[in-house]
Amino acid sequence: MTLRYGRAVDISAAADIADRRFAAAREEYGIPAIAYGLVLGGVLVHAGGVSPQTPFRIASMTKSFTASTVMILRDRGDLTLDDPLSRWLPWASSIGLPSGAPPLTIRHLLTMTAGFPTDDPWGDRQESLPLEDFDRLVAGGLSFCRPPGIDFEYSNLGYALLGRVISQVTGADYREVVRSLVLDPLGMTSSTFDVATAVGHAVGYRVVESGLVEQPETTSGAFSPMGGLWSTVDDLARWIAFHEAAWADDPEAGPLTRWSRREMQRPHVLAQVDGDKGAAAHSYGFGLYVTDDVQLGRFVHHSGGYPGFGSHMRWHTDSRWGIVALANRTYANMRQVCADTLAEIIREDAVQARRSRSTDALWPSTERAIRIAEDLLETWDDAAVDEFGAMNLDLDQPRAERRRHWERLTQERGSFTTQPDTLTSRSPAHARWRMRGERGDVWLEVLMTPEREPRIQTLAAMPINEQGAT
Repeated sequence: MTLRYGRAVDISAAADIADRRFAAAREEYGIPAIAYGLVLGGVLVHAGGVSPQTPFRIASMTKSFTASTVMILRDRGDLTLDDPLSRWLPWASSIGLPSGAPPLTIRHLLTMTAGFPTDDPWGDRQESLPLEDFDRLVAGGLSFCRPPGIDFEYSNLGYALLGRVISQVTGADYREVVRSLVLDPLGMTSSTFDVATAVGHAVGYRVVESGLVEQPETTSGAFSPMGGLWSTVDDLARWIAFHEAAWADDPEAGPLTRWSRREMQRPHVLAQVDGDKGAAAHSYGFGLYVTDDVQLGRFVHHSGGYPGFGSHMRWHTDSRWGIVALANRTYANMRQVCADTLAEIIREDAVQARRSRSTDALWPSTERAIRIAEDLLETWDDAAVDEFGAMNLDLDQPRAERRRHWERLTQERGSFTTQPDTLTSRSPAHARWRMRGERGDVWLEVLMTPEREPRIQTLAAMPINEQGAT
C-alpha cells in the first residue's frame, strides 16, 4: 500500500514499531489486556494484542459519537448549534448561569466552553444515573466557573446534557438514536451501550495495594453520552476511517457529510500550548481534540478513561495513518503510547505529506500562475502580466521597476530549473517554490485574487544567498 500523500509505506515496519511499543506499555503499566490496531487510508492494516473483535469500554471516546449525532440532526434541520439549551430542556432554565451570562447553547456543550468545572472523577461514577434523577439535578441548578463561551474546560456533564438534547429532539432514547443514525450505517455491529450484549468483552481492573481488582460492570444511564459505549478495534478502525476520509478525495459516503466531519475536526477553542518537547497547540473541536504540531502537522484524537479501562484513538490527516488502542486497567495511559507510536511511524513522511496535500489542492489558476512566473523569470513578457496580473500589481510596484528586477536576476544567475519538491502552499490560491539557477537560486511566489476568474495579486522573485536566506 502507498500513502495518498508521501512515499511508499512499509506496513511491516510500522507494525513492528506498534508491537514493540505496546508490549513495553503493557509491561510498564501492568495492564492485563490490550487490543490495538493501525489504520492506513481507511483500512485496518495491522492488529495486535487480544482479538480486534473483543469489546472494551471506550469511555470518553464516546463523545465523538454523541457529537456526530448532534451534527447529523443539525444537518437535517432538526436543531441548530446555537440553540439555547433551554429550548430543548425547558427545566434547564433554572440551571444557574452567572449573572449577565449569555444563554448556554449546544455549541458551548460541544466545544467544552459551557463554563462547568472539570468533572472527570465524579462524572466517571455517574453513568448509571437514571434520567429522572439527572433532570432533577439540572433543574436544581449547577455550578459554573465562568460564563459560557469564554474558555475551554473539560466537562462530562456537558455531553450528558447533549444526550438529553438528542433524546428531546428526536423523541427517542439516546442510545437508539446513535445506533440508527451512526453505528448501523457504518456497520459498527459490535459497538453497544449495553454491556450484556458486548459478547466476550474485556473485564476491567484497577490497581490497589494488594494488586489488580476486578471492577463491577455499570449499566447505561444519563451519563452514557459522555462515556458509555463499548467497542472493538475492528469497529473503531471503521470510525477512524470514516472521519479521516473527510480529508481525502474518497467519494462522499456515510451518515455525515465530509464538510460536517471537517467541522468536527477543526479547532474551535484552544485548550493548551506545549513548548517543552516540541511546539504544539491542542484545541477542541466537536467531541474530538485537534493537535497542531509544528514539526509533524495535524493530529485528531480523543482518549477514554474510566474505572477499569483506558483507551485512545488518533489519526494524522496528512499521511492517512491512524491508530487505536484499548486497555482494561483504570485510566491506562493509551494516549501517550498511541501518540509516540504514530509519531514514529509518520515522522519521516510528515513534512512531505503535508506539502503534497497542500500542493495537490492548488487551484488550476494557481498552477497556471506558477508556469507564468517561471516563464517571466526566463523572459519577461508584459503581455502575460497584462492578461493574468491583478490591478494592484503595478500600483504596488511600478511595472518598469518590477521588470528590471526580474531581468537582473536572470542576467546575474543564468538559466533556471524548477525544484518541484520545494513547492509549498498555505492555501489553494498560494504557492512558493525554489528555482535552481546556474549562479544562484531564487524563490518565486504567487498569490491569486478571490475573483471569479482569479488573477495574480502577488508576483515575487527573491534571490537566495549562499546561506539560503533571501
